[in-house]
Amino acid sequence: MHVFHKSKPEELNRRWALKDYVLSIENIAHPDSLIVADRWHWGEATYAPLKRPSSDSDGYGLLGAAGWRWTEMFLMSRGAALFWLYQPLDVVTRRLDSRGDDYVKSDELGALIDLHEKTVTKSAVFTGKLQPNPDDLNELAALADMIVDTAFQVENDVKHLANMPFYIGAPKPKTLLIGDQRNQNRWYGKATMLPFIPVDGNSGDFLLGALEDNFWPTAGILNGSELSPEVLHSSWSTLGSPTVIALGRNAEAICKKAEVELTAVTSHPQHIKRFYAGQQQEYGAAIAALARGETPKNRSTNWAKETSWVLA
Repeated sequence: MHVFHKSKPEELNRRWALKDYVLSIENIAHPDSLIVADRWHWGEATYAPLKRPSSDSDGYGLLGAAGWRWTEMFLMSRGAALFWLYQPLDVVTRRLDSRGDDYVKSDELGALIDLHEKTVTKSAVFTGKLQPNPDDLNELAALADMIVDTAFQVENDVKHLANMPFYIGAPKPKTLLIGDQRNQNRWYGKATMLPFIPVDGNSGDFLLGALEDNFWPTAGILNGSELSPEVLHSSWSTLGSPTVIALGRNAEAICKKAEVELTAVTSHPQHIKRFYAGQQQEYGAAIAALARGETPKNRSTNWAKETSWVLA
C-alpha cells in the first residue's frame, strides 16, 4: 500500500503540479495497487483561490482548467475514488480552535468550505460527501467499511483498462479522441506514456482547455500512432466501441488501418492553436457537436465560425 499526504506545493507552476499529482504515481496507479491519499489535486481548487490567489487564474490553482481535466481523466482511468469528509462550519471551527493549525485560520474556514462545495461540481472522480456524527465514534468503523467497499467497486470498474496505461478518461467513454503521437519535448515527453499532457501552452493545453464542461467527463483520449493497429483496435473494443473522433489526418490514417470506425475527423489541436487560436472554444464545441452526430452542414448551434478544420 502507498500512502501520500499533499501539502503546500514546492514549486508554483503547472509542471510541478502535474508531476506531483499524476506522473509521480503513473507507474503504480493500476488495479492491483492500493493508494491512499489525503487531499491530492483538490488542494489546487480549494486552497489556491484563497491562500495564494496569485497562482490562481480560473479557480483551478496551478493546474488551470486544462491541467485539472487532464488529472481527473487520469484518475478516472485508474479507478480513483474521492471522498469529502465533511463537517459543518461550527464543528470545524471548534476543532480548529482547540488544536490550532499552522496554515488555516478560523476566519478562513467558511470560505474554504464554500470552495469545497464548488469543487464538487467540477470533479468527475468525486465519489461521495461523508458526514459522520461529530460526537459519536461508534459509526466510524461502518463508515470506513463503506469507503473501502465503494473504493473497491470503483477500482473494479476499471480492471478492463489494466493493459491500457496509455489511456486517460472514463472507463467506458461515450467519445474517444484519438491523436497521433506525443511530442518528445523536454521532461514531459519521455517521462510519461500519457497523451496530451497540458504544459507550456502546447497542443495538450489547447485541447484540454477547449473541451466543454459537460463533455470531457464522459470522454477518453489516447494516441493511436504510438500503438500497433491490433492494439488500437483492441483498445477501442475494450472501451466499448465508443464514438471516435480522429484529431488530424495521421490519426485518421492509423484508425482506418486499425479498422476503428470513425465518426468524424477534425484538425489536430496544434493546427487549430497555430492558425485558429481565437477559436479554442469553438473547437471544443465542434468536437462535442461532431460526437453528437452533427456536421457543419447540419448543426443545431453555431459551433464553429470556421469549418475548414472539420475534415470529415
